[in-house]
This record gives sequence, C-alpha cells and structure tokens, in this order.
Amino acid sequence: MPPAHREGDPGTRHNGDLPPTPLIIPEIRLPFASSPPRCDSERLRAHALAWAQRYGLIGRRGAHRLSTTTLLDLGMALCGRAPTPRAEILVCWYLWALTLDDRIDDGPWAENGALDRFITAVQALTENAEADPSGETGRFDDPMLVVLADDLWPQTQCWGDDRWRHRLVGHLIQHLRAQATLVRLRETGAALTLDEYLPLRRDSFGALFFFDLIDGAETLDPYAHPANTQWWNTLREHGADIIAWTNDIHSIAKDVVCGERFNLVSILADTAGTDWPGAIESAHQMVNTAVAQFTAVAAQQADHRPCAAPDPDRLRQVVRAAGDWHRSVSRYHLHAADSAAQGDRQVDLALTPPTLKSRQFEIDPYPLYERLRTTLPIVYDEPTDVWLVSRHVDVKAALTHPGASNNNYTWQIGPLLGHTIVTMDGCEHAQHRALLSPAFRSKALVALEASIISVTTDLLAQMRGRPQVDLIADFTAALPVRVMARALGLPAETCEEVEQLKRWCAIGFAYMGNYRQDPALLTGGLSNRDSFYDFIQPHIDARRAEPADDLISLLLAASIDGQPLSETFVRSYCAILMTAGSETSHGALANLIANLLNEAGVKEAVMADPELMDAALAETLRRNPPLQLVLREAREPLLLPSGTIPAGATLACLIGSANRDPDQFSDPDTFNMSRTDQATSHFAFGAGRHFCLGSMLARMEITIGARMLLQTFPNVRWAPGFTPTERGFLNRCPDRLEVVL
Repeated sequence: MPPAHREGDPGTRHNGDLPPTPLIIPEIRLPFASSPPRCDSERLRAHALAWAQRYGLIGRRGAHRLSTTTLLDLGMALCGRAPTPRAEILVCWYLWALTLDDRIDDGPWAENGALDRFITAVQALTENAEADPSGETGRFDDPMLVVLADDLWPQTQCWGDDRWRHRLVGHLIQHLRAQATLVRLRETGAALTLDEYLPLRRDSFGALFFFDLIDGAETLDPYAHPANTQWWNTLREHGADIIAWTNDIHSIAKDVVCGERFNLVSILADTAGTDWPGAIESAHQMVNTAVAQFTAVAAQQADHRPCAAPDPDRLRQVVRAAGDWHRSVSRYHLHAADSAAQGDRQVDLALTPPTLKSRQFEIDPYPLYERLRTTLPIVYDEPTDVWLVSRHVDVKAALTHPGASNNNYTWQIGPLLGHTIVTMDGCEHAQHRALLSPAFRSKALVALEASIISVTTDLLAQMRGRPQVDLIADFTAALPVRVMARALGLPAETCEEVEQLKRWCAIGFAYMGNYRQDPALLTGGLSNRDSFYDFIQPHIDARRAEPADDLISLLLAASIDGQPLSETFVRSYCAILMTAGSETSHGALANLIANLLNEAGVKEAVMADPELMDAALAETLRRNPPLQLVLREAREPLLLPSGTIPAGATLACLIGSANRDPDQFSDPDTFNMSRTDQATSHFAFGAGRHFCLGSMLARMEITIGARMLLQTFPNVRWAPGFTPTERGFLNRCPDRLEVVL
C-alpha cells in the first residue's frame, strides 16, 4: 500500500495555470481506533533497510532517508499482531511496493511498455504456486524481480492455502495493471471520467493486496465461510477507497504543480466544473461518506451475524494507520514547519517547488527553472531531500564556497568506485588533481589533438557514400570514447570494442547521476564496474611490466606522499576518466551540431570563419549544457545571496537554470555567438576548485570534431522530416541526429 506521489504529463491546465492559492487541505479525522505500537518496531525497520540494501533496492542515501523519516512507519503499522518473522517480511513487501511506486511515478522507467513486461514477469513468478523456493536469480536483471523470486515470494506463498494465494496474486496483478493503465493514459494524454477513475484508483493504490498480505501474516481467513464473502469484500473496498482518496487529498499540491491529472480533486474540478476549494471539499465529503458506509457495513456483523464473520477492527486499524501516516509524513506537508501539525493546512502552490523527480525535468526543464529563479531561488525539494539552487549568483557562490564539499559523492559514486578524486576535498583533492593535471595540459594536449584528428578522420571516412546517417550513433558518441580510450592505452578500434566502452560509460555515468535511486542502476552499476575492471586488468598488468606513453602507465608510476597509487585507485581512475571524458563531451558535441544546423546563419558563419566554432561551442555550453546539475553538500550553513542552505544538507546547483538567468545573460534563451565575457561565465564545466579537469581536452575534441564534420560534409543538413529533440536530465542532448550528407 505505497504512498502514491505521482508526477505525470505536464501538458495540462493545472501545470501552467495554477489554481488560486492558498489551497486548504482539510484535516481528515478517521473515527477508528489505532493499532497498538509494536515493541519490535526498530528491529523491523533495521531488517527492512538491511534487506533492501542487500538486494539493491535502495542505496546509502535511500537507507539514510528511510532511517531518519517516518516513511516506513506505515509499513510497520500494517503488521498488527503478526509474529516478528512474518512482520519482517510484511515490512519488506511494503518497502518493495514503495520502491516500485516511486519508480513508476518519478521517471521514464515505466514507459514504452517496460511496466507491462515487468508485470508479465511478476505474473509468471507468482502464479506458479509450486515455484522453487530457492529462486532463479539468473532469469532477471531487474533487482526488484530478483528479490521477488529469491526472497519475497518463496517466503510468502506458504502463508495461506490455494484460495488465499490466488486472491493475493490476483490483487497484486490488478494493482500493477492499474498502474500500467495510468502510465499509458499519461503517455497518450487521455482523460478519465470520475466513474472511470474511482475503480482504477482503488486498484492502483494496492490496498486490497496489502489486506491479503495482512491476513496471511496474522493467519486470518476472513473468507473461510462463503456467506461472508460479499460483505467482507464490500467492507474492504470502502476501506481501500478511504485510504486512496485520503492520499489524493494530501498529495494535491504536489500533483497540481507537477501537472499530474490523475488525482481525485483534479478530476472533480475538471468533470464537475467546480472551483478548487469546492473540489477539495467534495473529495473530503467522499471520504466522509466512505467512512460512514464502512461503518454501516461493519455494523451488519452485529445486526445479522454472518457465519463466523471476521472482526472488522483489524481493517479499521489499518485504515486509521494510513490516515495517521498521511497526516504526519513529510512528503505531504511541504510547507508546514511542523509536519505533524494538527488542523487544516494552507498550501500556497506558488511556494510548492517542482521536484527533481518530475518527468518534466527530463522533457523540458527550462519553464521549471524560470519559475524557480523567479519565485523559489533557494528551496527544499522534499522528494529528493535536496535544496535547489537556481540563480546564477547563487550557483556561483555555492560552487566556489569553501564550506561546500564533495561529500555527496560518497553516496553518488562511492559504493561503485570507493574513495576517489571526485569524493575528495582540501589538500587530498589538490594532491590528486595535481597528479592528473599534466595529462590534460600543454604538451599532452598536442598528442591528444593528433589523436582527436585521427579518430575524427576515421569516423568521417566511415560515413562516406551513405545517404543518411545518425550522427549520435556514428559520430558524437564514438569520438570521445575512442579518444579517451587511446589516451588511457585501451583498445577501441573495432565496432565491438567501441560499443562495449560506450555501454560501460553510459551505465557508469547514469549510476553517478542516479538522483532517483533507481534499483536497476544501483545493481547494474556494480556489475558494469566489474566487467569493465575485468576488461582493463590485463592492460594494467601489461603496463606494469612494460610502461608506455599513456595514462595507465602514468597512474602506475605516480605516487602520493611517496607511496604509489594502489591498484584500486588505478582501476577507479580509469573508470572515472573513461566515463567523465566521454559522456558529457558526447552530449556537448551533439548539442553543438544541433545548434549549427538549427540556428539560422550559424553553420554558414562558422564555415566562413572556422575560428567562430569556439564561440559557437561556448554559447552551446551556456544555453544547452549537457550536464544540467551538480550536487554538493554543505559542511556548514551556506549563506548565499538569495538565502541559506543548512549545514549537512545536499544542494543541487542547477547549471541549466543558472546558464539561462536573465540577470546574467541578456535574452538568455536565444543562441547568440556574439556574447563576449558572458560566454565564459557559464557553469557547464563547473566552477571553483572542482572545475572540470578535462575542460581543455573537451573543448578541443568538440570543436575539432565539429569543424572537420563541416569541412568534410559542407552540405550536411537534417534528414527530411527530422527535427532533433533534447531529452534527459543527467546528460541532456538529442538521442538522434538524422542527417543527409
């Protein structure tokens, strides 16, 4: 029964046209008794967190968040009188469902049929009652399926008989299919009537599935006598509706701001033509009516005494626990200083920030940036537990502030590569930076330039004679991978070698930027690292025996405080240089080519004067930076021009926003190569002591590649009917560049 915090298609009236504020979120008091607290609550919490980390459902950051907030409290409240071993499994189910719900709602994972394929796998796993309890991990790449096959389902399926198991699986699949239906409706922009929404909402929330789990955990069989079935099902449906509608009322502020259309309040406002206060009041009245109906149906037990009728008190306790949770958990109290405050709440939508988990940041973040800069220049984003910093003056101050550290990388990339230069600060960072800097400066750049020209020549030669190519697949993604591989001394000449390195780099970069903490990236990153390390180890061994003129040899010969770098450091540096040296360069080159071909007169101007390519790149890095944000951690309170970041907080420096700040750049959304001093004040390469070490190589790589492309194919233009579209947030660029040569 996970909390549904849904962000969807922003193309609705609720996103661009916010309702009058403040909205009054009513206090929803449920007249049911609470379940008594369990004395083993901390054990249940610790078990669930250790379990989720072991299977890769959450990382370090997720574990910290769950251990310091009330997010798991509802899961523990569902356990009731279940014995501790089964209660542990029930809380793990809750965390599994919570993770899946966030995964579906917070990003692109569920789209394009991915959730349907996931459901097919879940159905195959759970509908086989004789499934091997040992599991078959090798069947699945997705950690959520692995843990279902190897742990959750084998331990749960023995809790009841065939009838219970059939009912449990049916409600689980019903829940997942309802989620998939909502995903498809968001993708197509379809609308729902109230009558269509209500049963879909009941299923999508998953309460009925958890009611079944509770029965199994507490060894209850409310369906033992067929005479009770209709009465009990009706009672459950009322309870499920109370929980789901309460969730909708509490989440309306965030849903409105993020353009989520599928909320009871929004649908009432749309279909009934009522104003927002009226829609909220109508939703609240629906909850009250469902409570009254629940109470009336429950009373039938006393009036008519169905055969051995189950006790409704357990359902009452579950519904009350869900209501209490919604009133207290932070994600639904975005403006209250005291998240446990009682009474109606006023929510000012103008002060409700868009969350980094919103799909809109992947589609088009720039309107969101404008709103942040104008209204909320420094604001806390509760769903990601990150402070958003959006103005140029604040981003500059944060990136150069001595109190801002790189400690955030201990959870971003530390579990993957350990302690490396990206997690270092102070003298340690300075020592390691000094070690690597010569490889990207002066004489070393001359050799790298020759490599860039050689690789570019080869890539362009492979395009000759082809009427149409995709410059992403055939050029921008391959160029920086091959250049950096040559610099390290790794083979990258065959298509197979290049494709494998591209995959390793893309997965490694995605792991580092896994702000949503997607489980597939958490576990996929680790296996990706291991396969990359297996690939480079023979080359490290060969350079140790016979040094050459490459970066691996340099790393093996280097020392810090008189001590050589450990093998662990050498491997991790290879991974960092390979990944950082390819992904953002590919994105920047793709964006530069898009601007060259899209912007009127730019291609012609650059071909007439190739020196203008530097200005074209600078303006591309300002207006279309591939890397949209970098994180930092506040060692102390950071006093920025627009506000203060508290000590210990993680802050997101929104580079894409700062680079379009009209207080710094005139007409910032326009591509203008004539910018002079303004062109060097963007943050595409960061700022301060962590300014990108490979910036000179990246600029040279991108400008040489683009110049040679235009020289070789001066008539290059978009393929008929093709228009490039920027996508992504971690590395924002087109995913295709279809051109005619």
